[in-house]
Parts: sequence; C-alpha cells; structure tokens
Amino acid sequence: MATVFMKWLETAPGDYDRGIQLLTLNRLKPLKARIAADYIQTDEAKRPRVLEIGCGTGTLAIMMAESGAIVTGIDISPLMLEEAKRKVEEKNLSKAVEFHQMDVTALDEHFEPGSFDFVVSTLVFSELSPDVQRYALGQVSKLLKPDGRLLLADEVLPEKGWSRFIYWIVHLPLKIVTWLLTRSTTSPLRHFQGILREAGFSPYVMESHLSGSLQLVMATRSLSTDVDHAANETVPRLQHKVSFKTVLLDLWSFLNRMVLLFPQTKVPTGLYRVGHPDRNSPVLVTGNYDLTVRRLVRHLEGSVDCWLVVADSGGINVWCAAGGGHFTADKVIAGLKSSGVSDMIDHHSIILPQLCANGVDGWRIRRESGWGVHWGPVRAEDIPAYLAMGRKKTARMSVVEFDLKERMEMTTVGLGFNGLILAILALIFWRSQLWVLLGITTILSYLYGIFLPWLPGRDGVIKGITLSALTLLGLWVWSYGWGQLPPSSLFNWTLGLGFLGWWVGSEFQGMSPLMRGEHGNWRLYVPVGVCVLALYGLGKLVLAG
Repeated sequence: MATVFMKWLETAPGDYDRGIQLLTLNRLKPLKARIAADYIQTDEAKRPRVLEIGCGTGTLAIMMAESGAIVTGIDISPLMLEEAKRKVEEKNLSKAVEFHQMDVTALDEHFEPGSFDFVVSTLVFSELSPDVQRYALGQVSKLLKPDGRLLLADEVLPEKGWSRFIYWIVHLPLKIVTWLLTRSTTSPLRHFQGILREAGFSPYVMESHLSGSLQLVMATRSLSTDVDHAANETVPRLQHKVSFKTVLLDLWSFLNRMVLLFPQTKVPTGLYRVGHPDRNSPVLVTGNYDLTVRRLVRHLEGSVDCWLVVADSGGINVWCAAGGGHFTADKVIAGLKSSGVSDMIDHHSIILPQLCANGVDGWRIRRESGWGVHWGPVRAEDIPAYLAMGRKKTARMSVVEFDLKERMEMTTVGLGFNGLILAILALIFWRSQLWVLLGITTILSYLYGIFLPWLPGRDGVIKGITLSALTLLGLWVWSYGWGQLPPSSLFNWTLGLGFLGWWVGSEFQGMSPLMRGEHGNWRLYVPVGVCVLALYGLGKLVLAG
C-alpha cells in the first residue's frame, strides 16, 4: 500500500522516509537494511558496484555505501535527489555515492553494458506501466555483469484469495485519498515473475511481508536475455466502435469529470496500429486517457493509416496532463523507447498534439532522443487533412478558439468538484449559508466563463482580482440600495465574497486552454487565506471595540 502515497510524499522529501515507514508498517526500512547487509556481498578485495533505480532520498544508497559498495542512484525527482545529496554529504560518503536525475528508460544512454554487480529497486516498478517495466528490465539485463543480480522490493497483489481481499479492503481507501490529493495513483505488481522470465531473468522470492503484498525478489540472468519482445509481438489494432461498454465508459467519464473522485479510465500504454500502417506511415503520440484515445481513433479510422504511441499521461487528457506535469518530455521519450515503435518504421519523426505544448518540451525530445517533433492540429478531426497537406496546418488548425459553448461546458465540469469541496467546508463551518454559498459560487463561475475573454490579464489570478472587485461592487451597491446590511455583516460578506471571487478566477484558470494549469496558483491559496482570516479577526476586534 505504500506506493499509493508515494506521489504525495515525493512532494515533501523531508517527510518521505517517515511516511513510507508508516505506510509499510515499519517493514521497509528493516528490509532495506537486510538488502545492504545480507544481499549485497562485499569484501575488502572487491567493492561491488550497485545501481539503485528510484533512489528517493538516498536511505538505501547510504546503507549500501556504509556496507562497502560503490553506489549509483537515479531518480526522476529533483526534490528527492536534493534531499539524498544532503544526507550523503552529512555522512561523508560523497566518494562512494553518486546521483543522477534521469528516467528509467534512459539507462542505456548513461551507462555501459556490464557496469554493475547489482541493480536494486524498492517501490518503483509498481509505478511503471507494463511496457516500461519490460523495457527497463531489458536495459537492466544489459547493465548487469554476467553473474550480476537484480534485487526488487515492491508492492505485489497477493495470490491467495483471503489475503487479496484484506489487501483491497486496506488499499482501496488509500487509493481514493491519493487520487483526491495528487490526481495520480499506482497499482500493485501483477504476474511480475512472468514478466521477469520474459525479460530473461530467473526470479526467486526471498522475503514476503504484509500477507504477501510486500515482496523481495532476487533475479539472475538466464542463458538468453537479448530478446527484443516489442519487435516480435503483434501490434494491436485500434478500431472505433460503439458498444454498450463504450457508452458506459463515456457516461463514467462524464460523471467523473463532474466530481473527479476516481481515476479516469486508462488505455494501456504502448504501440497500436490504426488502419494498416507500413514502415513509412506517420507516428502519432497521445496520452492514455481512454476518451481521448477513442475520439482520436474515431477521426483517424478510414482516413489515415498510422502508428499510435500511447504514452503515460496518468489517465488525464493531454492538455490537463501537460499543464499539471503528468505528461512531459520524459513521458514521451519513455513511451517512444518502451513501445518499440522505432523497430516498425524507417523514419524518425513523431506528431504531438498541439494542446500538450504547454508542458512537453519538444526541443528536449529532439535533443535527447533524436526524434523529429511536429506539432499537430488543435482538433483531432483535422489530422487527416493536416497529413494530406504534408504536415502543414492552416490558420484554423492552429487556433484554440475556446468559444462560449466550450467555456460553459468546462465551467459545468469544474463546478462539480469545486462545488463539492465548498459544500463540505460549508457543512463544517457555515451550515446555515450552504445554499447561499453554492448559489453565489455557481453565479460567479458562469459569469467568469461567459466574460473570460474580456476580463483583463492573461492569468487566472489577475482575472480573479477583477472578478472579485466586480463582485464586491455588486455587494456594496445592493447593500446600500436594498440590503441595508449592518457593518459587521457587510464586513464579513466583503471578506468572504472577495476571496471567493478571486478563488473562482484562480481555480477555474485550469479550464481554459489559453492559460497554464491552475496548479501554479495552489501555493497562493494558503497565504491568501491566512491573510483573509487575519483581517477577519482584526475586523472583529475593531468592530467590537
């Protein structure tokens, strides 16, 4: 169950170790200590070289270095690596430990074959999609020396029925909470020993804890490891079809977009065919949100023969995922590598959705992977014409219009989740004003959606200030002309509606493809909220005196 909260804990590296210890019921740290002391064999004549994948805050790397190993740690999180480097410097182990910020799919670009005696990983592979797992294991096989060993400690779905039932009873609430906090989640490893065998390893379960849900697996290389499975497997074909299942999926997507309580339906990442592509057919890249993929295939089928690389976007549409940091250049590069698409084509060019340009660095993809990057049209329906014109876009294909209909749709969707949050807060702190608060929020949200293009500023924070000012002007005019609110009530409503108007503009920024995601504004909510509370307290004192 620990990996479910890892996304959240990674945002606070200083608390990461304590959080993981709590979530693994104090099993992980002793397990890491045994890996360093019992499974990494060291002697004075030979100091083993160890690669740790997903080193986090460096706890295991330090343990292994203290046991005599020379450790190289990699992690994708710069915050985690900063904490790891600080801890290593405190222990005076800088000569024995080095860290690199990199994705697991970039192993072959940084290290020579046969470089390591051991490759170690804890609570990492359960965060990877199956195709990335296979690709990473293929790279690990090349990096290990002939007698090298792979050590994996990770979350595993228990095989026994009763243990599996208990696992889900504990795991499901954590999964829901993590989704609400981070908009991302993970899954336990399933049939992972089979994946290890396919990658050319002979796995052995060395330790099992928490009813079989936390396992330590040791794997050695078998005789044949250089098998390129991706190139030999039949690439599945995607087809557009309307069925009872797709209708239910559309309904689920619509309802879930209203409240955002559960993860959206995901398409397995990997390589797919649309139509009958050949080695010269174009390669399109998209995220793994089910609705996005099905709508894309609907517009392509019958008009375009192409390869489609579905990369990990966390089950979120490409624009929101890119704006929120879930769909990045790293994810695209990882998807291109793990899908094996380069084995299917004679060119090296991909087409990315224009709407993901807010978070995907195309130049970095070109520089680090060698793939040429083209930005496709805004709307999937224009892709056939775009390709027919030799990957050239008309002015209309490049423009994000975000008309009134689209603004009203996104406002309605945003109101679902934000209204739920406000309702919960109102029920706790201000129950008598619940319906008034929800009604005002609804009015402000739709006014914001209607007048968005004309509100000054290119950022939701600035637009929110304007909305707040107009809201307060309306409040004061109403109070002066009709409401005749007493000073204390007018003061309270001024603070409350002023903050609410600003918050609506800041939070609903994420509904517009014309602005960056609202995540950048979240850091302002607490200090602004504290200032509002301070003004409220000060006002109470002044009015009481």
